[in-house]
Amino acid sequence: MNRTLSLSVLSSLLSATAVVASAAAAPVYLNQDNMTVVVGPGTSSGTFHNTFNSGATITKVIDAPSADAEEFHDQSTHIWFTADDVGGGLELVFEFDASYDIDTLHFWNYTSEGYDVDNVDFFFFNAGGAQVGALSVQPDLGSSGGIEAQDIALAAPLNVKSVTAFLTGSNREVDFQNIGFSAELSQVPSPAASGLLLAGLITATGRRRSRG
Repeated sequence: MNRTLSLSVLSSLLSATAVVASAAAAPVYLNQDNMTVVVGPGTSSGTFHNTFNSGATITKVIDAPSADAEEFHDQSTHIWFTADDVGGGLELVFEFDASYDIDTLHFWNYTSEGYDVDNVDFFFFNAGGAQVGALSVQPDLGSSGGIEAQDIALAAPLNVKSVTAFLTGSNREVDFQNIGFSAELSQVPSPAASGLLLAGLITATGRRRSRG
């Protein structure tokens, strides 16, 4: 009876762990609801023009509600930075609310060659600050009318907690609408789940030994 009960407890714990893992694997769109963004210290000297007019903040970089949302360019919604020198650019630092396995980058670029973003260097870091991936992207021009995101598949950097992006334009101009990521919550067992599973294993082992 004890052995049957122990196996039942273990089976329940393993099932619960599998449910947690399954929930963690559900696709997540990362925007202002689950990450923050700040202008990074690597930003070159330059001008932000009307980017922060009327109390606007850099958070509008991550305010798209979904990966398929359309963005409409105007003076209040876009981010516009002009570097003082060629090669200079805008650095953004994204911090997630948890660790994620990222699979897609979503980028809403400006629609004209005169001001669009020509290159973005991304660097991915885990919770300990170690770099776990890097990617350079030359984004397409944004679509005319409502700007749709360009979806760029990534080589699945795992356990990413923060991302640094350095955006540049060949003519010093950096103008775009939004950046987002699609990801899955990294499957790291929570301390509570791990503790329950360990307790179940210890209990089962103890009961088997008492019978011996």
